[in-house]
Amino acid sequence: MITIKFFADIAPHYRRPIWNVLLNNPDWDMHFFFGDSENGVAAIDFEKEGFSSNKHRLHKVKNYWWKKETLLWQTKVIRECCGTKFDYAIFTSEMSRPSTWIAASICRLRGIKVFFWAHGLYGREKGLKLKLKKIFFRLGNKILLYERRSKKFHIRHGFKPDNLYVVFNSLDYDAHKLLNQKLQGLEKSEVFPFFNDPSLPVVIFIGRLTKVKKLDMLLLAVNQINDKVPEVNLVVMGEGPEREKLEEMGKIGLENKWLHFTGACYDEEVIGKFLSMSDLCVSPGNVGLTGIHSLSFGTPVGTHDNMVNQMPEAEAVEDGYNGFFFKENDVNDLRDKIKDWVNNMDRNLLRERSYEIIDKYYNPHYQLTVFKRAFSGEKPEL
Repeated sequence: MITIKFFADIAPHYRRPIWNVLLNNPDWDMHFFFGDSENGVAAIDFEKEGFSSNKHRLHKVKNYWWKKETLLWQTKVIRECCGTKFDYAIFTSEMSRPSTWIAASICRLRGIKVFFWAHGLYGREKGLKLKLKKIFFRLGNKILLYERRSKKFHIRHGFKPDNLYVVFNSLDYDAHKLLNQKLQGLEKSEVFPFFNDPSLPVVIFIGRLTKVKKLDMLLLAVNQINDKVPEVNLVVMGEGPEREKLEEMGKIGLENKWLHFTGACYDEEVIGKFLSMSDLCVSPGNVGLTGIHSLSFGTPVGTHDNMVNQMPEAEAVEDGYNGFFFKENDVNDLRDKIKDWVNNMDRNLLRERSYEIIDKYYNPHYQLTVFKRAFSGEKPEL
């Protein structure tokens, strides 16, 4: 049995399924080390089923943050890497953390194999930042990346392809599969009773209401579509600092009942109902796990086309197949793409296309196969 120490920044709630899968693999003695978040990210509830028999493998460390956003130091990590020798160290860190530089270096000197599970190179790094990033990631024997695009950047900068594994990202895949079966047969009028005409195509956004998501663009685009007569309904699901501004912008839609703000929602069944009965999920800024969430419930995704400013999960969207890309920051193009999409869609076909990429790559079972290949020394699949 191989011994693995997994040094994570925090224990985000969406990682519960993959952590469970990794902890319960009978061939590995895997231990997780993690601290608390300071930016409001919900943590895994370790009292839930699946962790009770593995509590001895879960270890808290102390995190030290700068401005509640950048993690600078983690306690215990260096000490763990200096203690009893183990086989593999996995770090989810970026290069801003001196404790990770030191811990990874110690592991390499001791013959402990180092894996990074990280965004890696984004493709926009230049000068000193690029040089430092390349030095940092060369501390790893292997790198687990979120997207194929990042792998291409690493290869371009001299990293060996056989040491680069694309692991993607995932949510609660098994729970979503069961929910999709349960939600079959729903009617829009049941899920969206607050709309004046629930039968209209429904566009949805789900996530934090922040400036980076550029939701003002979505409101402007839908306002233009509905200028003369309502053609689509819009649901904004989430909470955040932009809500008041967005509600002010959406006064006409609220008055005419084609716009609805739900507020924050953490009930996966309610989220599943809203997503599965919507026709299109749009994230005008970047799209991260929102895209995976939407596709998991059979709903295509629209987002902008500048991959340099995108999140890795944008790679799950295939333009014209399970969603679309519009010109970044172009409200008119967004408006036209939404209108064209909802007027020319085969909803059942799009539902199957949306599930397709999730079933293939964006799930913890596929991620497990990537870890197995990496630990066994097999070449990457992708």
